[in-house]
Parts: sequence; C-alpha cells; structure tokens
Amino acid sequence: MKWFIALALAAFVTTAVAQEKRQVKLRAICFQHVNGIKKLHAVSSGEDATAVEFDLFTTVISDEVAAVATNGVLTFAVPGEEEGSFKTIATAKAVPGSRQLAIFVPGEEGGPVYRCFVIDDSLKNFPMGSTMAVNLSPVAFRFSIGEHIKAIQPGKIESIPMARKANDRGQVSVVISIADAAGEGGWRAVNQTRWFTGTDKRDLAIGFIHPKTKQPTVNCYADTPAWINEG
Repeated sequence: MKWFIALALAAFVTTAVAQEKRQVKLRAICFQHVNGIKKLHAVSSGEDATAVEFDLFTTVISDEVAAVATNGVLTFAVPGEEEGSFKTIATAKAVPGSRQLAIFVPGEEGGPVYRCFVIDDSLKNFPMGSTMAVNLSPVAFRFSIGEHIKAIQPGKIESIPMARKANDRGQVSVVISIADAAGEGGWRAVNQTRWFTGTDKRDLAIGFIHPKTKQPTVNCYADTPAWINEG
C-alpha cells in the first residue's frame, strides 16, 4: 500500500508540475519577418487555455500584452487550419520575474521559422540609460559605447552602463565589432554610429550571424517602455 501511495503522490506532483502556469507581461521585437508572419499568438494549453495576439515589429518593440508561461516556457503560434487551433512557430524559456522581452530572429533553413530568446524586461535588470547587449552568435562580439568597452561571449547577455562622455550634442560614439583574428587587434568592426545618451531611453543591441547571408549582423533599438512609471 505504501508504494501505491508513493506512486499516486508522484503522479500528482508530475501532473501539477506539468500544469504549472505563470502570468507574465510580454513584449517582442523581430529582426526580420519570415514567411510573411507579422503577428503571433502567445498560447497556453490545458485548462483555461489562452491565446493573446501581439505584433512582430522590426523597428520598435511591441506594446505589452498579458501572456502565460506554462512549465516555465512561452509558446508562440499562428492560427491553424481548423478554427480555434494553433500551429506552434517557436518556444522560449521564460525568465524569472513578470516582464519578458521576446526576441525573434530568423531560423535556420529546414528548421523552425523563428528562433526566440527571452530577456528580463524589468527596469531593475534593464535600467533607463543603459544598453542591454545580447550575443546570439557563435563568436564573441565587442560593444564599445562611449567610455565603456565590453566583450560579450557567445550566448551571453551583458548590461552596459550609460555612457557619460558625450559630445556637445549629447551623442556618444558606438562601435560594435566581431572577434576576427585577421582584424585590427583581433576585432573587426561591423557597426559604427553615434547614439544619444540619457535617462529618457534605454538601448537594446543584438548581435548574431544571419542564417542566410552568414554575415555578422547587429540590430539596435532605442526603447522607452510605456509602463516606465510603473517600475
């Protein structure tokens, strides 16, 4: 009898874990539209299944929507052929905390349409004035923003403080490079520009190797969240 009770309890725990759901606040950004998909649904299954639609913008971060993470995973889908059904396009591990920023990049040929990566979108993790540098490539990227220089290893995320050494227009020099033994100092610049600095915005900079061109690519987005006063 004891072993039966133990098995029953184990089955109960497994079922409970399988149905673990967490409400989150979700925003998204997309590097490049694939197959004309410009909108997705954040879906959950089981009891109280949900499906909330959001836009996949390529130049600005989307508005915030309420979504559900199931077993710590966010599932993204498009409507299926049957009414009320959905076809999964991408999944991503949710991060701790309520605010999630989903980053969509084109998938490899023959694989998922999109790859998705989620970061903590809270002001504590991503303060105003800072830069969130994300490296989705298999090689190191170096971010030089004003007086700050930081090398980001493959698959890593680093927060870079607000640059203070600005010109008389409030701009700082920005150079983003990729590790290259043949480059100057072992680095090759792939993006050079100037950004305005200040606490009225924060910047998201994402480096990856484009799956089609195989070239290092950096996308940068200035962001002032609509919910900033909420913290």
